[in-house]
Amino acid sequence: MDINEATRAFIQAHRDDDVPQLALRGSKDPDVDLQFALQQIEGRQRAKEKLPGHYALDEILFPAALSLEQCSSAATAHYKADLVAGDSIADLSGGFGVDTFAFARRFQLCLYVEPQAELCHIVQHNANVFGLQNISILQGTMEERLGEIGMVDWLYIDPSRRDTHGRRVAALEECTPDLTQWLDKLRAHTRKGLLIKLSPLIDISWTLRQLPGTRAIHTVAVNGECKEVLFLLDTDNSSSPNTVVCTAVNILQGKTHSFTFTMGEEADARPELAGEPSKYLYEPNAAILKAGAFKCIATRFDLLKLHPHSHLYTHDKLIPDFPGRTFIVEETIPFSKNARKEVREKTGKANVSVRNFPLTAEELKKNLKLKDGGDHYIFGTTLSGGEKALLLCRKC
Repeated sequence: MDINEATRAFIQAHRDDDVPQLALRGSKDPDVDLQFALQQIEGRQRAKEKLPGHYALDEILFPAALSLEQCSSAATAHYKADLVAGDSIADLSGGFGVDTFAFARRFQLCLYVEPQAELCHIVQHNANVFGLQNISILQGTMEERLGEIGMVDWLYIDPSRRDTHGRRVAALEECTPDLTQWLDKLRAHTRKGLLIKLSPLIDISWTLRQLPGTRAIHTVAVNGECKEVLFLLDTDNSSSPNTVVCTAVNILQGKTHSFTFTMGEEADARPELAGEPSKYLYEPNAAILKAGAFKCIATRFDLLKLHPHSHLYTHDKLIPDFPGRTFIVEETIPFSKNARKEVREKTGKANVSVRNFPLTAEELKKNLKLKDGGDHYIFGTTLSGGEKALLLCRKC
């Protein structure tokens, strides 16, 4: 894509400026393509943390904000690429191409399918900048181009999670394309299987029933926030739900921390309940909670569960390698009319969370008249006897 020198110089001169203010000021040089320049400046700023490899190269071009918002981060793209291996892969929902580029570094041939011409041009340009010559661009929808793909080792698809009105959706049948209607056709084009990226809001148990032949599920969090759920499917429907291997991953400061279990292990686990919280409180990370390892996380680490549905755990000993946050329980306060006064006497501000509690975290914070922050953490939860309680804690 050609960029004139005036536009290029404008982008370089204003690369760190506030984009809305820059849009108001505009440019005195009529040769500057202002709209394109603003798109590049905003894109580069958004990519600084999410896509550091793209941010580091001045020649990289960026798409409109929505495409950049929807694309994978560099960290999650590299994680996905490590899950599959072979000679060829087709990315059937190319977008900004972040996943495509990660795959292209592991496969001899990577097919990129995308209906938007502008994105195809941007991805081709960026592939050249990165020196990735093994990417083949196919402009069109998955439905239009699937017949041209032939057989590849893997198919990767990230269905669009916006409806015709631009509203976010999560359920598999609401996405485009509806994979529940396409599985057999997709399997006819792959030798090894399908890798599907889905919303962190999906119901995993229900989606597992919709995607027969699933052999592995990965819930991927970055710095404690669940970003995506990945389903790996075999080329047929022979695998059993109980044998599905689930891996909950938290990518923290460049390091990957994982917890792996099977659906069968979770179904069979029988954790013990605690009569009351012990010295230490354990809260699993977001990826584990999304994966649904509510029982086997307790049995694996010999923890007691506060309540079958609270998903908070306790022990009188410190477990240094627990995959989540660990707190020292300073006091357990019954949730009653007197709780507000008692909590405020001990702390004027705290970090408030709830698990299996009748109020939201924001409602509880207002109820207790607390400010955010400080060294104290308050968990509103339900104990094994059904009583509501506030756990006043400090982080280990």
